[in-house]
Amino acid sequence: MKSQRNKTEFTPDHHAPSFIESPMGKGLVIFIHGFMGSPRQFDRLLEAVHSEGYSAASLLLPGHGGSSKDFVSSTFIHWQSHVNHEVERFIRDYKNIWLVGHSMGGLLAINAAIRYSSHIRGLFTIATPFKLVTFSIRATKVLMNLLFSRKSSPMKTAYFAGCGVNPSSSLFWHALRPVGELKKLTNFTKDNLPNVRAPVTAVFSASDELTSIGSLDVLMTGLTGTVFDQVLLSDSLHVYYPEHEFARIEQALVSMVLA
Repeated sequence: MKSQRNKTEFTPDHHAPSFIESPMGKGLVIFIHGFMGSPRQFDRLLEAVHSEGYSAASLLLPGHGGSSKDFVSSTFIHWQSHVNHEVERFIRDYKNIWLVGHSMGGLLAINAAIRYSSHIRGLFTIATPFKLVTFSIRATKVLMNLLFSRKSSPMKTAYFAGCGVNPSSSLFWHALRPVGELKKLTNFTKDNLPNVRAPVTAVFSASDELTSIGSLDVLMTGLTGTVFDQVLLSDSLHVYYPEHEFARIEQALVSMVLA
């Protein structure tokens, strides 16, 4: 997701996790990035909820923020365990917590919300991949643009800023293992959906080149024990969100937290 980094608030390490504490004590919003993602995807949303009086934290998942070797050795158990550990750590100081997840981060947020249901006040998921796009001309165009275009663009900037794994020539082939772990996590989370009790707001885009809009049907069918709301976009990609639609995401998130 496109974001604007506040240089005075965050560590110089580009992919380091972030935490901004609010003295107002309204609660904590935890942001969880996706597969090969980065905490930097959420900088602008952190600032948005912090300006409303909430503390905000953005996690860095195991295997991310470093080499491709670190990434390919990580598993969905590592990712979920890390999220659970961080939520447990924050529960010591915060009774009211909201979870926000982009892509795979939405899956991890759902499972954590079930485990710590007494503290989770809401779930906000963006492009959660219960179903993937099997073939897309749009995805091919995005990939070609990222690989071969020498021209800078907001879309290209967003994708490179949101990639939390240093690329290597062997990453594509070695990534098959963590892709398999993502599939395991997806199936595990899908089975868990009926156990969600926190209100859920889900964001999907019809133009997403990776997450199928059919994922919305999976959520609507599976979330039988909670209140469900949706935000449907038309122009956003998986990582790049044009300003007019990013503003809708920001507004929806702040509205959910303030409700």
